[in-house]
Amino acid sequence: MRHYEVTPEQADFRLDRTLSSMLPEFTRSFIQKMIEGGCVFIDHKKITKVSIRVKSGQKLVLVVPAIQEVGIQPEKIPLKVVYEDDDILVVDKPAGMVVHPTDRGAHVSGTLVNAVMHHCPSLSGIGGQRRPGIVHRLDKDTSGLIVVAKNDRAHQFLAKQWAGREIVKKYIALISGPLKPASGSIEAPLLIERGEKDVRVSNRTDAKYALTHYHVQKIVGDCSLVEIQIITGRTHQIRVHFASIGHPVCGDEMYGDAALNTHFKEAFGLTRQFLHAASLKFRLPKNNEWIELAAPLPADLKAILKRLRR
Repeated sequence: MRHYEVTPEQADFRLDRTLSSMLPEFTRSFIQKMIEGGCVFIDHKKITKVSIRVKSGQKLVLVVPAIQEVGIQPEKIPLKVVYEDDDILVVDKPAGMVVHPTDRGAHVSGTLVNAVMHHCPSLSGIGGQRRPGIVHRLDKDTSGLIVVAKNDRAHQFLAKQWAGREIVKKYIALISGPLKPASGSIEAPLLIERGEKDVRVSNRTDAKYALTHYHVQKIVGDCSLVEIQIITGRTHQIRVHFASIGHPVCGDEMYGDAALNTHFKEAFGLTRQFLHAASLKFRLPKNNEWIELAAPLPADLKAILKRLRR
């Protein structure tokens, strides 16, 4: 249950529009469904009309339904398929696309899961209702390769490789400053507090071991273009590790340098972190043979590199 008060700036607008400004993590259509479904109250009165105008000072209460109550629908969203067989699908995910809905109903449309459900007639159910077929994930604003399992057998086969750290995962990132030495490793445990979103390096006993290898491909302007291999797959691992040594990923709003991010946004139009999941090497469920797949740097990141070189 969430509680809000309408500010003077939010007054005199439609209820669904006001709630959209308060809840940027939810789509407009999902907010409209909540209103029509009786999940929104104004001054303790249930409201089911999306177009009602709100007034300054009114108290809003939202009862956000769980994802099981909302359901996830297939959506015809274009996918850049890199590889596909009867067991798996490998997609080059664009930046800005969320991988799966949350357990409280956020992002119930426009996600990779919605797109994959339309593309594949059946998916592994091991990940549950929120994550059908999803073996691993990428952050919303990280582009690149992600693997989807079409059946439970394939999911289990892949999950064992991820758990055993057999998968070779490489990323490309642009980080602040000239990084020295040109090749090396960052070995630092990571901790995320319950209920928090950000991750930090920590020596607490409950922090999780994390290891990142890197190699500087080239110095571009005042930055370093780095190839990264993560041995562990912790939440925000790359972004936190490089920020911890004073070389944050360019465009990273959570862990990065605010002044640098502003410069890249104004000068180059960078509106997300410069981080791309460039290659994956793993064994196929169908024959146990190794396959290596690659996704080229997307156009927005290529354009920034080109301008930096000038």
